[in-house]
Amino acid sequence: MVESRQTDAVVLNCIEHGESDVIVTLFCQDVGRLSAIAKGAKKSKKRFVNKLELFSFLHITYQQKANRSLAFLAEADLHTGFLHIRQNLELYSIASAIREFLLIGIRENEPDISIFRLCLWALHNLDQKQPPLTVLSLFLIRFFDSVGYRPDLQNCARCSSQVTNDNRYSFDASNGRIVCSACSPHLLQKIPLSHGTIKILRSAQDQPIERLHRLKMSGSILYEAISLLQSYGNQLFQRDMASWKMVRKFLKK
Repeated sequence: MVESRQTDAVVLNCIEHGESDVIVTLFCQDVGRLSAIAKGAKKSKKRFVNKLELFSFLHITYQQKANRSLAFLAEADLHTGFLHIRQNLELYSIASAIREFLLIGIRENEPDISIFRLCLWALHNLDQKQPPLTVLSLFLIRFFDSVGYRPDLQNCARCSSQVTNDNRYSFDASNGRIVCSACSPHLLQKIPLSHGTIKILRSAQDQPIERLHRLKMSGSILYEAISLLQSYGNQLFQRDMASWKMVRKFLKK
């Protein structure tokens, strides 16, 4: 007999399978990424109704047989559906960008409590209608750190000089480091950064997650941060995320 397991999980993807089943991709607190089949979910009037929606935060019961790629999703209890996210185009677009990075960055049988908490932090703050682009920026600077690619914003990558208020800097996405104005002419592609942008991103890297929402970004700082994070993400994962096109539309508002 296969043992039932329980864990908290966030829904990252849903695909209809056959006449009545749904295959879901979940980000689980205890096991990382999990693909599971919910039998009869499309016709369910109790077990899964209004639960297997993108971004829903669930407590699930599932069974995983050895050598099977799909787990069997037995039950799902809803913690919260983050309804405001699904009712607002901008919130949904930003949440979709976060979802896209999670689908690339998390692995099966590799739980990561820091990324799981970060995911819930981002969805909660979006649902509370905190500034969406700021939430995305703060999520990504921490996410890159958690997956092992923390941007180095401390010193110039070429001359090792420390960041000062009276200098201008650029970000080199190819190695994830900043370069001062004296060294930046050597860069083929560079993203301009002010001292204010560097300061707030450095603070975001080390701020306890409970205080992360206190950091505010707007205007040129927000624009520079989004440009840095988009370029760095494209470099890391060797692709341009589909969701960036919509994110950029909201940045121009």
